[in-house]
Amino acid sequence: MDGDIQEQVLPLWADVAFIARCARRYADLFGEDSAEPAAARTAVTEAVRLAEARASRGGSQSLDDGCLELEGQFFDHYDICSIYAALDSYTVAARNTLDEQNGDSVTEPPTRRILTAICLASSALAAAFPEEVGESAPRDHKKVIDWAVFGEPELRSCIEADLSHVERLSLQEGWGNETGVPPNAFGPLWPQGRPSTWPAPRLTFRPRARIIRTIGDRLISGPEAAVIELVKNSYDADAKKVRITFFPPLRAGQGEILFEDDGHGMSLSDIQEKWMEPATSDKKDRRESPKGRKLLGSKGIGRFAAARLGGYLELISTAQTQPPQAPGLYEKTRIAELDWNIFDKARYLDDVAFSVETTVTQGPTATILRIFSLRDDWAEEAITRLHHELRRLVSPSESKEGEPFKIVLDLSRCNKENSGFDGSSFVELSGGEEQGGKVSDEPYEVRPFPVLEACDYAVDGIFDESGTFEGTMTIRRAGKEAEPIRLTVPLKEGEDPCGIVLVRLNIFDREATSIRSTAEKAGFGHLGVREARKLLDSIAGVAIYREGFRVRPYGDAENDWLTLDAKRVQNPSLKIGRNQVAGTVVVDDEDASQLMERSSREGLEENGSFRRLQSLILTLLAEVIEPRRRKFRIAAGLDARKQSGFREVLNQAELSWAKKLFEKLPEGERDEAQKVISRESERLTGYLKDLEERQAQLEAQVTLGTIIGEVMHQGNTPLAFIETEVARLQKWWPALFNDTPEAQEDRADVPKILNGMRGSAMSLRELFNALRPLAGARRGEPKIYFVKQVVDNTIYLFRTKADAIGLQFQVGQETSALTVKGYPEDLATALTNLIDNAMYWLQHRSIQSPHITITASDAQSEKVTLFVQDNGHGVPEEFQDQLFDIGFTLKPSGTGLGLSIAREAIFRSGGELRLADSDVGARFAITLPRN
Repeated sequence: MDGDIQEQVLPLWADVAFIARCARRYADLFGEDSAEPAAARTAVTEAVRLAEARASRGGSQSLDDGCLELEGQFFDHYDICSIYAALDSYTVAARNTLDEQNGDSVTEPPTRRILTAICLASSALAAAFPEEVGESAPRDHKKVIDWAVFGEPELRSCIEADLSHVERLSLQEGWGNETGVPPNAFGPLWPQGRPSTWPAPRLTFRPRARIIRTIGDRLISGPEAAVIELVKNSYDADAKKVRITFFPPLRAGQGEILFEDDGHGMSLSDIQEKWMEPATSDKKDRRESPKGRKLLGSKGIGRFAAARLGGYLELISTAQTQPPQAPGLYEKTRIAELDWNIFDKARYLDDVAFSVETTVTQGPTATILRIFSLRDDWAEEAITRLHHELRRLVSPSESKEGEPFKIVLDLSRCNKENSGFDGSSFVELSGGEEQGGKVSDEPYEVRPFPVLEACDYAVDGIFDESGTFEGTMTIRRAGKEAEPIRLTVPLKEGEDPCGIVLVRLNIFDREATSIRSTAEKAGFGHLGVREARKLLDSIAGVAIYREGFRVRPYGDAENDWLTLDAKRVQNPSLKIGRNQVAGTVVVDDEDASQLMERSSREGLEENGSFRRLQSLILTLLAEVIEPRRRKFRIAAGLDARKQSGFREVLNQAELSWAKKLFEKLPEGERDEAQKVISRESERLTGYLKDLEERQAQLEAQVTLGTIIGEVMHQGNTPLAFIETEVARLQKWWPALFNDTPEAQEDRADVPKILNGMRGSAMSLRELFNALRPLAGARRGEPKIYFVKQVVDNTIYLFRTKADAIGLQFQVGQETSALTVKGYPEDLATALTNLIDNAMYWLQHRSIQSPHITITASDAQSEKVTLFVQDNGHGVPEEFQDQLFDIGFTLKPSGTGLGLSIAREAIFRSGGELRLADSDVGARFAITLPRN
């Protein structure tokens, strides 16, 4: 190994920094080579890091404090000697390998680079710590240069540049033998890129130690969520009971929380291979506990919850020895103090280590987590939230099969003096003092909220995998028997199956008389309206449960995952709000349902399966529960029925009641009274006519709003064609009339382009003509018009959507010559709403070969009847009498205005809209005057 680079005389730490610089290039390559032993790669990397750190520190050659701190780790004389000894043994092995290859050109270069990496790392460590490693020979950086060029001849230019640069800096800056030189003093490591013969660099993640705290703070939303996460871990450990004890003072930086469970515990190997591995896949792989419980924790984030709650942790766990040594003997493992704050100080996760003790004991199995130096204040409000969360954690309707699981929230040590609240008050909240007439042995046991069987309406049933619901609805307020429900919800675009779903909904009316009655029937005595509503608010919401445990935050007061309140605001007479229902929705495990829990444990991923779950519940509410409830309330006189139309108001404006009184007046006063009545009647009628005109304009605009998406879609296609072709013509124009072959080809295309643009313009004109009746312009006087023209224009608006779902329109020939007198806008409004409604249900029900038929009958000499019929499932008989009521709808997101608007529009033209009898689908009859 001969080199011709002139050796320079450099100050002490500049020389060490240069040697470390040469070693760094090979150390990175060596560290990326997974074929090399991990211990060798670690030794080389650590040696170079130590040399760089020592050169940066500068000062005298001896370590004043006897050790060197490197990113949270301390290296003393023993550590440095151990690394140097290891490098020496690896150097011998590498030399032997090189000798055996005997100059083999195929394998020699990689081996030379390996030998160079080890030797340069050893040289850098010896140069930085000569006293520690016992190297009394002077530094020989010429030997270092020879090694570097031997490993890769292409590095010669880099080494020359480094030498020139460090020499220039040392002169300019006046460096002495105690001046520290950091690695960045040399500039980029590879100013001209790595050698072409070297493997491409590989990047790997190396987690920083503070990731434990970062993930804990981000994944665990709050202290209550952290407690629940640890409770779930106890359940997964087959515990029959978990006790959570709070030790005051419950202020940040003080206090303790003690978790004790009687589960199967963790052995030392469990702690090493599972608990100490963040995001371990152990639970995800196992799926079930040893006793057959479905595992709740599959994210491997339990230890983050402990870090979220406090600054320190003591862990004691007793488990069956593996393999069992003798009957009755167990392995007890203890981590005396795990200081989570160290993770903020150490550089990398594998730099953090904790001492552990193991002993053999006689059991029983258990796990104890003592968390102290709390991170949060636990005031009464926070404890109340936690208690509420724990009460909602376990499903109140969960099957009693299998081993029970008890949660005890022990607040017995908390009182007004040390905590600001009386812990015994939470015993009363849980109803824990008595159980079955006896004093409970666990007064602080957390019990789920009771299922209020005293609800006004109850729904129970199950959705199978295909989306078919089989169940019952009981209107308890009417004292009725349960009525069967069978509903099929087709899978929509953007949805994926979500497995079997169990549904139980308890629904309440919230007027004063009903809510007081509900509280009394539930056994809460004679509560005032405010107290009764507060009670209902505490249990309201639709919660999602899996394996008997609630999936947070569904069911929380702030969470309205079904957007029930938003729908109720739009239609309060029909829709059920979030605070009117206490429901449980039980879903399958992740494999069966694809309802995936977020890593943060704060809800489910909003994927296609979650959208399907929402659709199932909302459709059940919209198509069955809400309309049945409304029908009962109207029949019972609890709701007034909103009728649509000006007809009744116009009749009242004629003041027929005043005319009856007129007959009782003395004859002398009748003439004057008649004038007043006529004048006021005309005034009111005129005012109502103005209102009717305004309503017609608004209803036309509302109708246009329902189909605006279709209009934009149809208009975009011809508009895009025109824009594209205009751009082409602009590009061609400068050379369009040249004599080149390309220009001649372009000119030949111009007529085709113009024809296409003319066709696109005609399409836009046709679209605008179809929209004109819905534009909301002033109407003027009624006129005679052709029915077929309005029908064709309306169908045109739905052409794109009809093609997308394969729907056919069938228009009878008899409509071609029919004329009626009225407003074309009114017929267009009615037809638009009827067709839009029909297309929704045909698509929603996945009807095969869907079609809408429009026919006419002019059997009556003075009237014409137009029939609009689809081939869907029709309107359920039980809801037909409510069909035209304002606010009534069977659509999950419907407003209940469409059919009401359609009926009112036809009335304004002197006609009538009704639901006609039909054997197939829904059939509507529009009757209009001929003249």
